[in-house]
Amino acid sequence: MIQVRAQALVALAVIVLLLPACAPRMISRPPNPSNPIRRVAILPMLNNADDVEAPDRVRAAFFDRIKNFHYDVQDLKETNLILNEQMGITLGRQLDMTAPKQLGDTLGVDGVFYGFLLDFDETTLGVSNTYKVRIGWKLVNTKTGQIAWGKGVAVMRAESIGGIAGLGSLETEKVNALPGSAEPMVEMPGLDRWILMENKSVDATEGLVIGLGGKLIGGLMGNSLKKEMDFAYRRLFSTMLTGPGATTVAISE
Repeated sequence: MIQVRAQALVALAVIVLLLPACAPRMISRPPNPSNPIRRVAILPMLNNADDVEAPDRVRAAFFDRIKNFHYDVQDLKETNLILNEQMGITLGRQLDMTAPKQLGDTLGVDGVFYGFLLDFDETTLGVSNTYKVRIGWKLVNTKTGQIAWGKGVAVMRAESIGGIAGLGSLETEKVNALPGSAEPMVEMPGLDRWILMENKSVDATEGLVIGLGGKLIGGLMGNSLKKEMDFAYRRLFSTMLTGPGATTVAISE
């Protein structure tokens, strides 16, 4: 009898341990179940910055965030392959060659995200350093050609040996028509004004070194602008919802 009870307890323990693996995974979906945009593709970014590698980094970071909560997102490699082989598109500047409907039909998606990297730069002037990241994204319904969502964000961090570098106006440079966007400043609100990012103490391994008088000087070891990009995306994704709020639902797998 004791042996039978022991075996029963062991079996019960195994079942309890397996329950989390069998439980539904909690993921976020668009708040409106009838949302016509479900499967989406993230197009190659248009790059107006000096860093030629930055668009791929910024696009990959966007993919890593959005794939977790709102849409069925096509893998970036699959998108690249289809665009290249079937449409001859490899760069964001080539997106004016085709319409959203054609992109949707070719990629097999309901919506496409257009990305615009307007600034991704580190500027050193004397003892002052300025870091700028300005990104715009918009989602277009490939069936209707209408913009379903659009948002821009402009982040600036400035420093000097004497502390925070002096800043002029926070107004950004106006952005005129671009491939894939007729009125960027209207379609992606937020591109018109810099958001100041607070300086925090970091060590040399994070891209800053100790300068004269023990002050931090940026850029001497090369700043990847990752912190600025992450800060920008935290601001941008706070408005990513396609309605009044995301609904968390249980999806059995």
